[in-house]
Amino acid sequence: MSEPPAPGGDVALGAFLAWLNAGEVPASVDRWFGDWLPSVGLARDPKAGEIADFLDTAVSWGTLAAFSSFRGRGRAADAALVNYAAAVRRPRDLLQLWRRADADFAARVRAYGVSEDPQGDAAALDRIAADSPDDEVRLLARLVRHGIPPWHAPAVRKRAAVSGEDWLARWLPMQARRPPLWLRVAEPRNAAVVRDMLAADGLRAVLQDGAALAMIGATPIFRSRAWREGRVEIQDLASQRVGEAAPAGPGQLVWDACAGSGGKTLHLWARLEGRGAVHASDSSPSRLKELRKRLARVDGKNVRVWPWNGAAPVELPLEVTARRGFDMVLVDAPCSGSGTWRRRPDARLRSVASAIPRWASQQRNLLDAAATTVRPGGALVYATCSTWVEENEDTVAGFLAGHPGWTCERAGLVGAPDLDADTLFVATLRRGATGPQPGAGRPGGLRT
Repeated sequence: MSEPPAPGGDVALGAFLAWLNAGEVPASVDRWFGDWLPSVGLARDPKAGEIADFLDTAVSWGTLAAFSSFRGRGRAADAALVNYAAAVRRPRDLLQLWRRADADFAARVRAYGVSEDPQGDAAALDRIAADSPDDEVRLLARLVRHGIPPWHAPAVRKRAAVSGEDWLARWLPMQARRPPLWLRVAEPRNAAVVRDMLAADGLRAVLQDGAALAMIGATPIFRSRAWREGRVEIQDLASQRVGEAAPAGPGQLVWDACAGSGGKTLHLWARLEGRGAVHASDSSPSRLKELRKRLARVDGKNVRVWPWNGAAPVELPLEVTARRGFDMVLVDAPCSGSGTWRRRPDARLRSVASAIPRWASQQRNLLDAAATTVRPGGALVYATCSTWVEENEDTVAGFLAGHPGWTCERAGLVGAPDLDADTLFVATLRRGATGPQPGAGRPGGLRT
């Protein structure tokens, strides 16, 4: 991993070009950057933060910066936009444009990052969005204006049809602006005390939306006393809303089926107040390892951790069988990640329309499997970090159509644009009070 030459000795642009050449659709900027810095001797360089900021801004605003080159060919802005959208139909096309990045490209990216418009590109797109007689062209203008590649237009259009024009008008401008790092306070009544503890360690946090803390400026949270003592957890505000929506409480048996590294697992565990138990599973050994580390920090003894790949049948543990199933199951399903674009702008390159049906199929399979473990009268909570209707409302509708006796108590998006956070979807599904015992007659499976 070496640094390529950059015009004018621009190290940040050099890093961007190195990332682009690391793969056809590059890996996560954050993960790649962590490896790249030491390889070029910049791990402790004061420029490291500036480079990171440029990488983030380049991916957020690169779609708009690339459009500028089409305008520069002497075409009218609306014709340039149509040609641009035709030329950029998939991530590979945009990456090829970016790989020709030069000092002018870098200057435009930096200017867009501070809300300037050096070439008048943003203003031209705003005019098209307001005045074009073509609905499709107006939508393309709005997407490119806010750093969203044109191939996402069909999914955005369907979301707007469900959530409304006002929702879209508020959501789009937020997509090129990173949300704050959010902390969940373990004991909400002590939120102000925890904020002051962070301040004593030189960290600034603002108390918002009840007991959530939004970090301001530098965030070396792992060095703080509040973190070491288990008083706070890193959890996006939208994710906190999902945890709060889950009908979990003291004495219940809960399963977090797709636990990941455990943000929502720890939230559910806190809501049990030491009574009952949380079962947490995931298909990734590395994520389960991280979950166990986080549990050890807070002494989470009544959490059972076990692997599950989403396909193997589940044999209920004895304590769960005695209750005829879990009181609540959370399926935070793998998805396109379109709701995390603000925090992971490179994710919009790895999300394409052709992949959405595959995500939706996997999500339905996970719901089908998890539903068999819910006791009569129990709840199945479905969540994604996707904005798209196909992965959310459509998936829930398909599940309900195939599972008589289940009802949907609530469903909808949480987070941006109503909160300065990611955009997540959550639905609470309820099983009827009668029916066969969950898990009955299912051979094999996983035990705890």
